[in-house]
Amino acid sequence: MTNNQLERIIDNLDTVFRGDAWHGPSVMEFLNSMPLDIVDVQKNFSKHTICQIVFHLAAWRKFAYEKLNENIRFDLVDEADNYGNESDITKENWPFLVKNLKESQDKLMEKLSEFDDSLLNRLVPGQDYDFYKLLTGLIQHDTYHLGMIWVLWD
Repeated sequence: MTNNQLERIIDNLDTVFRGDAWHGPSVMEFLNSMPLDIVDVQKNFSKHTICQIVFHLAAWRKFAYEKLNENIRFDLVDEADNYGNESDITKENWPFLVKNLKESQDKLMEKLSEFDDSLLNRLVPGQDYDFYKLLTGLIQHDTYHLGMIWVLWD
């Protein structure tokens, strides 16, 4: 079986994350130029800070990785699972948050390389949608949160 469609999805996931995305700066381009003094600032128009969003992006990569490993029990069930605890989402913890996000991306990309296009039609363990929806959803998810980061940066 070919990997044509999966390879294109992987390429899109990596492009939105690392750079050369059609919409503008990628996740890492934003984070690498982020002024440290704003990463944990709570704005009155947003429920989350940039630190929380970075935690959240890593959490969803972990979710995808766990599901690729057939972990039916893994889920993101509450606010702390999705956006971190107070100790996780501080300016002081920023380098770890960014490192964790990069590592979760690398781990996911490596895991995806083990599969072919047949993965895309398989149901995500414990969910009612397939891996195509999950993986293309991650691309949309990153793009959405890039917009949120941009608004929070301003």
